[in-house]
Formats: sequence, structure tokens, C-alpha cells
Amino acid sequence: MIFQNLKNSAFLANKKIGLAVSGGVDSMVLLDYFLQLKKIKNIDIFVLHYNHKWRKESYRDVQLVNNYCKKNMIKFVYKEAKGKVIKNEETARNERYSFFKSVAKKYKLDFICTAHHKDDHCETVIFRLLRGTGPAGLLPLKEFLNLTNKTVLFRPFLSLTKNEIVKYAQNKKIPFIEDKTNEDIKYKRNLIRKKIIPLFDQINNKSVENLLRCSDLIYSCYSVLGSYFDDLLDKISLGNKYTWNRKRFLQFDEYTQKTFLYWFLTKYEIPGSLNKINLFLDVVNNCGKLELSKDFYVCSDKNRIFYKQKAYTITDAKKKKSAVRIVLNGKRQKIGLQNKSRFVVYPFSKQFFNREFPCDNTYEAYVDLSNYKNKTFTIRHREEKDIFQPLGFPQPIKLKKYLINKKIPKEKRYNLPLLCFNNEVLWIPGYAMSNKLKVKHKPTHILKIKKDI
Repeated sequence: MIFQNLKNSAFLANKKIGLAVSGGVDSMVLLDYFLQLKKIKNIDIFVLHYNHKWRKESYRDVQLVNNYCKKNMIKFVYKEAKGKVIKNEETARNERYSFFKSVAKKYKLDFICTAHHKDDHCETVIFRLLRGTGPAGLLPLKEFLNLTNKTVLFRPFLSLTKNEIVKYAQNKKIPFIEDKTNEDIKYKRNLIRKKIIPLFDQINNKSVENLLRCSDLIYSCYSVLGSYFDDLLDKISLGNKYTWNRKRFLQFDEYTQKTFLYWFLTKYEIPGSLNKINLFLDVVNNCGKLELSKDFYVCSDKNRIFYKQKAYTITDAKKKKSAVRIVLNGKRQKIGLQNKSRFVVYPFSKQFFNREFPCDNTYEAYVDLSNYKNKTFTIRHREEKDIFQPLGFPQPIKLKKYLINKKIPKEKRYNLPLLCFNNEVLWIPGYAMSNKLKVKHKPTHILKIKKDI
């Protein structure tokens, strides 16, 4: 029984628990495990299934999980991606966890559990090492993590291997669907799992355990160093943490300098990579300047080492000058914008709609503005408090976070013309439309930017 090695589950008694179940072997075994606990711990189970619609067979997964829940009289909570399918792992994860949070709030869940296991952890460590990371990137997957103020994310299978889970499913004849894309080694994580880890096992059959043990120890040492580096930062700072006494810094030995620099860049989220540490030290020794990224640079003179961020913010005067107001009045309207482009809004007059929507990367959108009759919109640039609710998202997020996730360069984020209602962005031409304008039956209006931005 593989679950004998799991921690005492007494803390789960009488709790409301959500299970993230995709239909794969890991999550179906997770569901079986909690069905056993349900009988002895009086727990209330909710199965959460988010369909990203990446595969044609995705509805088979839905059917499998739903039928299993009906058979065992478990609440099945389902949601699927809306609009254009975006095959991006980070976007998919954000959508999935947004779904988890909304369900946690609706049903007042105490825990949401995922089936992450030891092999997942190992793949993550190898992926990060090969991509280029330091000790902070070797952070072990946490067994418990606060998902919301009242709901904890729990990963009960981190001590189990994939093989143990598969064998358990086979012995108990637990139904599951194998995602065919898991075999495609064009995906980097699949390549690591299918090719690289088996080679490690040929060298040492305990390679996974050894790698994770090393990862945990490196991260633990790095964490302990944090308090020491906090004291060093106080000693070399000149008025603020971004300006240092150069002479005091140069008194550190070479290894302390390198490790301290990595710690500082990571802790204060200053973009920079491991391969720039030596270049950084050259700048300090020779009183020069180094761009850490498109947005950040570091300088050194005889007395100081200091960090600077390139300013892209728009002044309040410029914001007011570029902001244009428009009242939705049911007629075709044209608004002149900067760079000789025009914003156009006009009613959708066709009797029939074939539901062929323009792509997100075009400067045209078919929208439903029925909730905004006679309301005043603003066409302007980004402001700090702006929020945005992407298609399919249950609630708004910070616009800044969305633009970062879309990998839009910082200098461009401040120059995008945005259609806004108060501080909520409704349309980002060339990128995305808000869920608030989603067409349910037939568009009410068409939005266009007449010239490329």
C-alpha cells in the first residue's frame, strides 16, 4: 500500500476538500486515495476539472471524470476555456488556478489538492538547471501553500514516484486516460522525463532521490545565508538598498561578492542572469556601467555602486492630454488618436452572425456593449491602478500582471491605446478583449483601430 508512507491525515478530518482531477493516472489515483479517506475522516469532496481544450480528446477526459464522480456520488465542478485556445503553459496555469480560487471561495473549501509527485519535482529541478538558475531556482515544491486567505493548496503525493502511482492504478484497476502529448519529446519536460532521467537512472538507480536531496540542501544553505546577507546589505548601503559603498563591497572575498550579488538580484527582483555576475564585478572594479536588462542597469564610480531603472512612466500631463472620452450613442463614431491613427466604433447591423471573430492580434473586435448604453468610455494609455479581465477569467486581474505574462516589452506597455471604463480596461487592440465584452449571441458593435499602432 503506497499510501502508508504518507503523513498522518488526521488534519483533514471534517474538512471540505477540492481535488484537481484531469483524468490522468496521477489525479485519478489522488481521487481514489481521498475516496478511501472519505469513509474514515468524514471529509466533503469536490472534484475540480478545468478543460483547456488543447486536445480533441479533452471531452473524453471530462466524461471519464464526471462518470466516476457520479458513480461515487461526488460533487463535480467543471469549467472550460472560452474564446480562442491559447497553447501557453503559463497562461493555462493562470486560468486553472484562477478557477481553483473561485471554486474555493464559492464552496468555502479548506484545501485544494493536486497530484504533483516526486518525478514532477525532479523534472522541474532539471529544467531550471538546464535553463540557467541559481539556488533560488532550486526551491523544492512545497507540500502546503496558501492558495487564498482561507484555502490551502496541499500536495500529498510529493513523496511518491510516478512508477509507484502507475502500479497502484494498475493493481486497483483505476480508470484513467493517458494524454498522448505526454509522449511527444518536442516538449522539453517530456524530453527530460522520457530521455534524460532514464539515463541518470542507468548511472544510479537512486538518481532522483539524490538530485532532490541535493536540491533541498542547496536551497536550505541559500536560505540560511539570507539573514547573513541582510546584515551585509545594511553595512554597505548608502541611504537606501540600491546604492552601496564601493570600498566596503570590494573588501568582500570573491565568493562572497558573487553569492551576495545573486542573492540581491533575486530578492529584490532585479532582472539579471547568472552569466552577468562576472560582468557585474568588472563594472565594479573598473567603474563602468552594465545593462542588466532592457529596463535595468548598474553603475559604479569611485565611491558608489548603484542600480537604476529606466523610466518609461508617462507624466500625468501627458496622460490627460492623450486621454479621449467617448459616449456610446448608437451611431458610428471616429476618434483621432496619436500617430495619425483613428479609433472607430459602430453598431453591428447585420441580421445574421456567423461567429467568425477576428484574431486577437488584429486591431478589430466584435463586442457586446449592451451593458454600456449611454456610458462614457475613455481611450487612453495605461495607468497604475488599471485592471483587466481576460476572456474566460472569472474575475479581473491587474493589467500590469497580464501585460507581463503576455511578455509585452515594458516600454511598449505604456504606449498601448486602451479602451477603458473607469479603471477597467475593456480592449487592448492587437492583444486581447475583456470578458465583459464577450459576445453571447450576436455582437452589438464593432471596434477598430484604422491604422497600425
